[in-house]
Amino acid sequence: MEMNASKKVVLAPLAVSLILLAIGLALGDTATLGNIITISVFIIFVPYTLYRYTRFMRVKSIEDQFPNFVRDLADSTRSGMSLPEAIEIASRVNYGKLSVEVEKMKNRLSWGTPFFRVLDIFGESVKDSKIIQEGLQIIKQSYESGGSTSATLDSVARDIRMLKEAEAERSSVVKQHVFIMYGIFFMFLGIAIMIIYVMVPMLSTQPSVGAGGAGGMFGGSGGFENPCASVSHFPCDLYSVIAIMLLGNSSSGLGSYYVSLFFSVILIQGIFTGLIAGQLGENSVIAGSKHSLIMVSAAFAVFLFLAKTGLLPA
Repeated sequence: MEMNASKKVVLAPLAVSLILLAIGLALGDTATLGNIITISVFIIFVPYTLYRYTRFMRVKSIEDQFPNFVRDLADSTRSGMSLPEAIEIASRVNYGKLSVEVEKMKNRLSWGTPFFRVLDIFGESVKDSKIIQEGLQIIKQSYESGGSTSATLDSVARDIRMLKEAEAERSSVVKQHVFIMYGIFFMFLGIAIMIIYVMVPMLSTQPSVGAGGAGGMFGGSGGFENPCASVSHFPCDLYSVIAIMLLGNSSSGLGSYYVSLFFSVILIQGIFTGLIAGQLGENSVIAGSKHSLIMVSAAFAVFLFLAKTGLLPA
């Protein structure tokens, strides 16, 4: 079921993107095609990113309530109940998102599903949580050995609670580092735009070096030239697509080259800075996907605004 949901999140946006690309190719307008490519990339990656982040938040919510659930099981077994009976009692308690899983466990037990199998199915639904996986292993070993189940459950609940509190404390301490990562990104975004405004006019007015026929960035017409003017391989072909998307043409001017260059660099920095921020703040690269999405969207918005208002040099 989980694999089917994951495939749907990947395949449905991919199909929509292919349809949009076919429409763009049919229209034959390069500027429209460039924008459609950008939209298609967002359509492919944004739903899957949101899906993965939603799963991550669901597991975190279940982790927060799992110690309470285990502690209630310990109280029930201390009064003489078996673990299956304790789960039936616990199904009447509100554990947030965990309540759905507890209700499923109770139903499976009522249908005669073995207790270990019920725990395994629950473990599969929260397989991204290392804490819950280890707790379930301890519960199964305690149930199988026939020792003091209530004492074991109390210990598991206490340890998980301590781990969650330590994680929350660490998150609050490193939150300032996440803000620093945002500050670094937006500072670099501002610096890149200022470099484009300052460097492109300055280089365009520089006298050429050498007589006619000089290669590289130097031309024989009185200024620096676009290094990709006569090159079609990567990354120049990528820069051409970006120029079409932002500036509406595949201009071979110096401004087009530097706009495409810095735009690519900012996108790369936004993606990886966001992932690092997620690892620092929530100890998860998946959690960093939301930071990457915010930074990349901000970069797109700023460059598109400047391009559509004619403020970017072509």
